[in-house]
Amino acid sequence: MSRKRSGRCDALQWSNEDGRYFCGLVRAPGQVLPWLPSRLAPLASRLARRWIASATGCDASLEAEPA
Repeated sequence: MSRKRSGRCDALQWSNEDGRYFCGLVRAPGQVLPWLPSRLAPLASRLARRWIASATGCDASLEAEPA
């Protein structure tokens, strides 16, 4: 999404409510892409879910530890 080869994606957003990060393009496409017509937001969200393989499991090689 942000065309970066390293570092975090610009669409990555923290949710205090959920206690985790989420893809802003999936959850709130209009905030990440303010130029996007609101009628296309649901399509952008569905495409983002497919592109990042949302809900198929994490592919990170990191292990989270409790604070």
